[in-house]
Amino acid sequence: MLQVDLVFITVKIITIKEYLVTIAKFVKASVYGTLLTIGLSGSLAYGLDSSANVAPEQIQGNGYRLEQAYLVETHVPNANVESVLSALVAAVSLEYGDKYDQVLFLDAPGFEHFRPKSNSKGGEHKTALRDPSTRVTFSIPQDSTLLKNAIDAIHKAHSYEEPVVYIKDVWRSQALSADDDNPNRWWNKNKSE
Repeated sequence: MLQVDLVFITVKIITIKEYLVTIAKFVKASVYGTLLTIGLSGSLAYGLDSSANVAPEQIQGNGYRLEQAYLVETHVPNANVESVLSALVAAVSLEYGDKYDQVLFLDAPGFEHFRPKSNSKGGEHKTALRDPSTRVTFSIPQDSTLLKNAIDAIHKAHSYEEPVVYIKDVWRSQALSADDDNPNRWWNKNKSE
């Protein structure tokens, strides 16, 4: 006896944001067994149900919530890092929650690889150059004025003719409480040892 099960799948092209929402719904729905989602890299996803969007504000855990943010990354020559950081802090303060500011990540120094073309300030080079650089990454709330101020500060303080800046639409967590009794918190480490 041959048994054939037919499954009808609606295929829809969606944005990366919708893809992330679909993944979040899949994680939630997989507990209940109501949704099957197969994700592809890039901006495509196949899903049985993508009609209900989940906003980051709807996801809240014990002591945290999610919010939409911009993740900004820029490559800065090592000699120029402090001036770019000072400009960023003056422009947008780089707050994370209500207890910290000047929050960013500096990767270990690497090298920016590029070849100036004839219309650059440095003139055309036959071979590529390498400049010791640091990747600076930070997040800000999803506010177009803050984003513009951050990018303006980078462009004003950066020594490159063409600063490299990437912006991603992301979700970030925000603490709602300090979770004072958690033994993994740094202030409880001495108490639990």
